Amino acid sequence: MTGLDDDNLVGAYLHGSIAFPEYKPESGDIDFYVLTRRSLNRAEIKSLAHLHRSLAAKFAFGSKLDGFYIPYAAARMQENPRNLVYGAHGRMHRGGSDDAWALHREHFARSAYIRLYGPRASRIFSRANWKEIRSALYRQLVYARKIIDSDSWWSVLNLCRLVYTLKSENVAVSKLGAARWALKKLPSRWKPVIRSAVKRYKGTANRGDRTILRKDARKFLGFASVRVIAFDIASSSRRQDTAYLRSSRTRTRR
Repeated sequence: MTGLDDDNLVGAYLHGSIAFPEYKPESGDIDFYVLTRRSLNRAEIKSLAHLHRSLAAKFAFGSKLDGFYIPYAAARMQENPRNLVYGAHGRMHRGGSDDAWALHREHFARSAYIRLYGPRASRIFSRANWKEIRSALYRQLVYARKIIDSDSWWSVLNLCRLVYTLKSENVAVSKLGAARWALKKLPSRWKPVIRSAVKRYKGTANRGDRTILRKDARKFLGFASVRVIAFDIASSSRRQDTAYLRSSRTRTRR
């Protein structure tokens, strides 16, 4: 059924947009982690490849499955696991790694996931520290810049999420949730491009929305990048002040 040997399955979890109330089945991938007791053997990889192909051929959601098969020992570590087997778009691949590893672990810590099988994710995945989260956020910013022309709608929504996260220090938010926040809190000149990105995500964009995205997405990238850096500096300053106060209280007690 699972494509794994009976004794090799530890847990299965969905995360990302599907774990939030505003999830739209027609939009976005279905992100998953499957935890195994040991690395997959050749027979299991072959069986899983058949399973992914079959799901993609028979069901609309099948081609949206996008996730990693992670050995339990690797999942317990803070370091980003490398050379993972992963499934995407109906096919199996090798040599993968999750660049948002720290962000996903923080989602698990905040219960922003769906448990399909196994123990609670917080019992397995260690919580990410802010240094790890910050590095992952900047990798997301680099990727948003890379695809700003080819997938401008995705970049705009993820930029909203980056600005929100560094402003609030809350990682567990969906792209649509961050877009709603941005429409309320960011300058009104950016509302058209954010709304167009939301419509493109939902599959309701028209020619006017595509024109707005072509014209303004790169400008929004510049604005959001400045905001990300400014909020990061403010966050770092608050953390330093907090660390100083904690240190002072410790010295006082002595």
